[in-house]
Amino acid sequence: MTKHDSTQALDALMALPDAFAHNADSDACFLAAMQEAFAFHYQASPVYRALCDDAGFAPKDLKTADDLAKLPYILVDVFKRHHLTSLPEEQITITFTSSGTSGQKSHIALDQASFDRQALMRRRIIESQGLASDIPVNYLVFSYDPSLAEGVGAAHTHAIYATFAPALEKIFAIRADADGKPSFDDRDCVDVLCRYAEQSAPVRIGGFPAFSWRTLQELERQGKRLRFAPGSLVIHGGGWKSMADEAIPPELYASKVEELLGIPRQNVRDFYGFVEHGVPYVTCAEGHFHVPVYGRVFIRDPLTLKLLPEGAVGLPQMLTAYNRAQPNISVLATDYAALHSNCPCGRKGWTLSLHGRAGVRKHQGCALTASELLRARAA
Repeated sequence: MTKHDSTQALDALMALPDAFAHNADSDACFLAAMQEAFAFHYQASPVYRALCDDAGFAPKDLKTADDLAKLPYILVDVFKRHHLTSLPEEQITITFTSSGTSGQKSHIALDQASFDRQALMRRRIIESQGLASDIPVNYLVFSYDPSLAEGVGAAHTHAIYATFAPALEKIFAIRADADGKPSFDDRDCVDVLCRYAEQSAPVRIGGFPAFSWRTLQELERQGKRLRFAPGSLVIHGGGWKSMADEAIPPELYASKVEELLGIPRQNVRDFYGFVEHGVPYVTCAEGHFHVPVYGRVFIRDPLTLKLLPEGAVGLPQMLTAYNRAQPNISVLATDYAALHSNCPCGRKGWTLSLHGRAGVRKHQGCALTASELLRARAA
């Protein structure tokens, strides 16, 4: 093992038990992990090294936390057009895609160690938000049944978020029809919720928000109000994508969940992320996406690409060190976002607010094909 192959600093970062304990020690851990990861990818990826050389930024230049924003970034769409790797293909064990059958797909590769680090990172974030439980629950996941997922990143993530409490029963809302094609029926989902409500166990609802919203509308149309045991939780993600014209504010969604299901709005959570970056951002009880110790976010002006101050809306540059398989340690997303401090929940560090997608037909995400099911269902 050469010095560039070491993951000692990264291991120290991943060993931090609290995903939101932002302090001098965790900041030092993150910087050391990024220095280690940057040196590795600079050595292992000729494409990324050429990008860095063109920018005049080498591993020796990453000295302090102030230098992190200078780390050369790759636009997320590049991963749709190029298969960038920093490890031999035989070491890559898992590949996720970011889209369905429409549009170009990002293919994100992970070796086993990086996959395990991502899983640990996700668990630490959920535990640090107080969302893990030992109490058995019933799950209704508004996403693809694993047999239909076919490596789609969001479907994998939805399935993972349905593992942070033991399962009494787990039902996926998008299942194969008689022809083996994905199918969704909001009335079936209402029936499932009604059956769960007759039991004493909490319920956990996850998946794409457009599907659960459609089910809430059907529940309301039927004039039903359900109540579930304390500890019930909604945690969704994946966005509305091509259903953006039907998207509703998070506050309205949480209010409707509380009204129809009796689940308190502070137990309605959202997660944001994308396969090209891999770090999940989960909302707290106040509804704010928190940046964990495993990542950093800077906001850049979409025209000049200069750094923007707190509260200004621009394109997020997102950093993380966990993946050795691909040089995605610094990526520029094509969502609009802003950074904020001093969350009322009391956690330290930055929070991220989302302000739509940059471009009318920005890279089609994992929810695209799923949302097409909703359009077909409504037709």
